[in-house]
Amino acid sequence: MNQINYGIAFGSNLGNRLSNLRQAKRLLLHHCPSPKEATFSPIYETQPVDCALETNNFLNAAANLPLSLLPEDALNLCIKIESTFARPDKREQNTPRTIDLDIIYAGSLIHDSKNLTIPHPKLYERRFVLEPLSTIMPTLVLTNQKKTILQHLHDIESSEPPLKEITNIW
Repeated sequence: MNQINYGIAFGSNLGNRLSNLRQAKRLLLHHCPSPKEATFSPIYETQPVDCALETNNFLNAAANLPLSLLPEDALNLCIKIESTFARPDKREQNTPRTIDLDIIYAGSLIHDSKNLTIPHPKLYERRFVLEPLSTIMPTLVLTNQKKTILQHLHDIESSEPPLKEITNIW
């Protein structure tokens, strides 16, 4: 199996959010055949989107990392990592979470199954994904798109407030 560069969005709003992101990063890198080729955005603090009013702020980041996995296998890896943080398999959408790992792209692949859609269908609506991703892959043009990630960020129509950079060392 050849390597595929996966875009992964990280999020956490429960417990030690920074530690959660660091642990998830370490676990993903453990499965990465070329860890030196992986790139990670800074971590940003963001206000919750489409969540209950009392929801804690999130820490969000993005990664571009090579994996020798097919999309469904990469999804299963993300789910396995989430489960190490006691994230339940069955949960309401947009509930608080210790860790959330979303596949946002897989190279130039288009994938649409019951469990996974690549590129992520809400990617272009979410500043908390586009902004971190734009710091590591600003010129990336995803399949079936004409705009770069940075252009999508500039064109986003979102009520999300500006993101606050927390750290770029994690």
